[in-house]
Amino acid sequence: MTPSPTDPAETELPGTELPGTELPGTELADTELPETHHVAAPGGRRIAYCSYGDPAAPPVIVLHGTPGSRYEGLALRRAATNAGLHLVFPDRPGYGETDPVPGRGFHRWNDDFVALLDHLGHERAPLVAISGGGGYALSAAQRLPDRVTRLILACAAVPGAPREAYARRIPLVKLLNLIAVRAPAIARQMLAGKGVFKKARNEPNLDAWPRSDRLIMTTPAFRALSGLDTAEGQRQGVDAAVTDLADYARPLPDPLGSVSVPTLFLHGEADGNVPVEVARWAHAQIPDAELRTVPDGGHLFLLADPELLLRELT
Repeated sequence: MTPSPTDPAETELPGTELPGTELPGTELADTELPETHHVAAPGGRRIAYCSYGDPAAPPVIVLHGTPGSRYEGLALRRAATNAGLHLVFPDRPGYGETDPVPGRGFHRWNDDFVALLDHLGHERAPLVAISGGGGYALSAAQRLPDRVTRLILACAAVPGAPREAYARRIPLVKLLNLIAVRAPAIARQMLAGKGVFKKARNEPNLDAWPRSDRLIMTTPAFRALSGLDTAEGQRQGVDAAVTDLADYARPLPDPLGSVSVPTLFLHGEADGNVPVEVARWAHAQIPDAELRTVPDGGHLFLLADPELLLRELT
């Protein structure tokens, strides 16, 4: 049974303070971009990642959204430094500078997770997923529970969520996900902003997004961060993103109830990309999972207040 907003397992967090012209941690001068590190992965592949915060602290592995890259961590850099945390953002397979993995399925990232932890010299770590990173984090938590101390899903997509959970999804986002399944060639053009989709990419319709997201998306800092992150995420093209979107239409091979690590959902109640109903549906299936919602928070609420996440990690 999906918990209602008054369910004791679900907590409502205070509203976030919306940003003005700046976002936390988005200092984007070329000289301030973080160093990119590389790790050898199984099969001769290469994994790329960036670190944010205190490199002497134990690592927290954070998975970026779709599309996205290791540069997504720029938005959390200042807050992570102030909190004394070490956030490690890897490029997922096929994004940025991480080599793709053949085939389909979110389990393809599991070996990268192990290789990254071994490289960092840690047996276990918290695993955080933002938006489209949700399927990868859930798969790793299911198959590698001894290597995950805690799972945090922030406005994260969940594979196989029922259609009714997406009823409030922004129509254009719903259309893109449907096309990724039925006509991936068209989805590639949409994501790349080519042909008839060029204008939509350059002049996005912000009216469909919740007010909290619109306020963030119209700031110069967000536009700079989004442009940098998207360009790097699509360095190898958009095939990885199209595959991800299509894979979310299918449930994971293992049931969500098999997740045994401590799990927390953080979700904005006004999220129009991944509606909060998705988190409520998934939360109800994972034993002892927690759900904390942000009133009026949109899909980008962590940019308005990264402390909501970082407090859970300190």
